[in-house]
Amino acid sequence: MGSAAVWAALSLVSALSAGCSDDGTGQTATQATAPGTMTALPSTLSDGTTTGPTTGTSTDVSTSSSSTSTGEDTLTTTDAPTTGNPTGPKFDVGGADLGGGDTDGCNFSPDANLTGTVYAPNLQLPISGALVYVTSGPVEPPADGVYCAECVKLDCDTPSTFTGPDGSFTLPAVSGPNQKLVVQKGQFLRVVDLSIAPGPTALPTDQTNLPGQWNPAAGMWIPRIAVYDTDPDKVKNVLAKFGLGQVDGTGALLGGTENFTLVSDDTPAFLENLAEMNKYHIIFVPCATTKFWPGAPTVPDSRRENVKAYVAAGGKWYATDHSNEYIEQPFPDYQEFHAPAMPDIQPAYDSNGTVVDPEMLAWLQALPPALKDIGGGNPTLNNLPGILTRLNYSGIDVISPVIVQDMEGKDVDVGHHTWVEGPCASCSNPQMVRPMAITGQYGCGRMMYSTFENSSDNHPGLNPQELVLLYMILEIGVCFEQTPPPPPPG
Repeated sequence: MGSAAVWAALSLVSALSAGCSDDGTGQTATQATAPGTMTALPSTLSDGTTTGPTTGTSTDVSTSSSSTSTGEDTLTTTDAPTTGNPTGPKFDVGGADLGGGDTDGCNFSPDANLTGTVYAPNLQLPISGALVYVTSGPVEPPADGVYCAECVKLDCDTPSTFTGPDGSFTLPAVSGPNQKLVVQKGQFLRVVDLSIAPGPTALPTDQTNLPGQWNPAAGMWIPRIAVYDTDPDKVKNVLAKFGLGQVDGTGALLGGTENFTLVSDDTPAFLENLAEMNKYHIIFVPCATTKFWPGAPTVPDSRRENVKAYVAAGGKWYATDHSNEYIEQPFPDYQEFHAPAMPDIQPAYDSNGTVVDPEMLAWLQALPPALKDIGGGNPTLNNLPGILTRLNYSGIDVISPVIVQDMEGKDVDVGHHTWVEGPCASCSNPQMVRPMAITGQYGCGRMMYSTFENSSDNHPGLNPQELVLLYMILEIGVCFEQTPPPPPPG
């Protein structure tokens, strides 16, 4: 973990969010037609790293199975937890559905069978790829602030599994008192004291759902999140509907109930205070707030270096459409935006996109009908892998491989992984299929970007764009199977 300490010592910066669809008053969004001739983009489906779409989060794990899914961790078995861990095994997700505990070659004999479903804190949205496991030993919680996390391998005798696309799991275990049920996805961690009876046991959801608050005394941890308080592109509403706050009948956050920090979008002061930024695992810079700051869309050198250092240290950095300069200028080698001299594209456009990540697609397909179609004139998930994305204010011309050397001197591509792609009706080549939702790795952390807004108008339920956002947030929070390579030079 020597390199992790190096990244943790680096400085960091976050960007602010802004309203988006206030641009071009009187303009209407353009509906994209079905794409014609498709133009493949270099590295559009890059896995980002050789170990899958993992990002520096806190307590992560590898278990006794291997995943062959695109962009997932390779999981290995060891006879004991990785050394250098003074308090016991650490836990996090790898991302594969093991379909039950893999006990081959292990020394325990299961006489119990635990079943259940992991949900989001709202108790409605199933969570795929969550780790579920049982231990009688200590569980190390996530660090309270940005840090670099590598997966620590579970003892082969520890019963463990990952949830399937529908959030369900089956876990063979050993009966007995004084055990702990651990459920984790990234820095969402729940630990429940459990006495396991022989035979089958269906666990209630209040023991298996992800927590919605940071409450260590109750065995609950969540990521520390800072969100710019923007309107539109109200990411705060999405997080509240996920279960990190309460919403009113329109789907709007009830002020004061949020279990995250709202940041004023009036000035860039937050991004110029590295110590303050380091308190958060995830920082959201939705949409157009940044364009109103002095000098926009230029990002001052000090702010740009803060962003790079924050991500290198393990932070998760998220920006959308108008705020693309807070992706392009800190990380210029990862992508090229359309009309880079502008902070946005006019008019905004809708796009008939495609979900190209297989695990995201499997999760969306497994959602119950009520979550696939929330009504109210919102797009649906009834035409997967097709997905309509609304109010795109940016376009990406290309994403590129970004090659760095890992600790063994081997080349690793840390460039963007594409989750959703589609045509840009307001770009010079409207038929060209472009990345629309992407994540890349930089040191111990990740950056994430979407060309579309995520929550423009208040509405009950989660629309397809909001579901894509939540899935990406959870996936970039998982651990590194190996020591992450250093950031690219420059």
